[in-house]
Amino acid sequence: MYNKKKRNYPHYDFENFKKACKNKDLIYIPNDVLADADNYFRLRGKKQILDFIENNGLENLHYLYSNEWKNNPNKNVIIMIDNYEFTSWGKLGFIAFRYNNKRNKWIIKSFHLSKNMNDAMRNVINKADIINKLGGKI
Repeated sequence: MYNKKKRNYPHYDFENFKKACKNKDLIYIPNDVLADADNYFRLRGKKQILDFIENNGLENLHYLYSNEWKNNPNKNVIIMIDNYEFTSWGKLGFIAFRYNNKRNKWIIKSFHLSKNMNDAMRNVINKADIINKLGGKI
């Protein structure tokens, strides 16, 4: 039975999201997400992030799940977020996004390393002292 809080197929068509990346005005990226993309993937600024997505930088893209937006101020309207993992530069990444119908904009909610990294990958990152350089965010 369908669980409205979490579902096992995408709520949005990823190709529509990817196509929207061509028009930078159709995408909103909060400052904390911009900082994470820079820290973890050296993607500096909105243009680099959107070019990366548009040009298939999200390698081995794998849909994880969709869930309701927890911080939705209007509890009468269900807003879903799609969550994916991908690889890039040997790193396992995580991206989450949603669509705002009122503003006709996509919002990237997260763009960082995945919490599902295996121990070997985590050890390599630790050895390279990346975590300390990134503010201990893994």
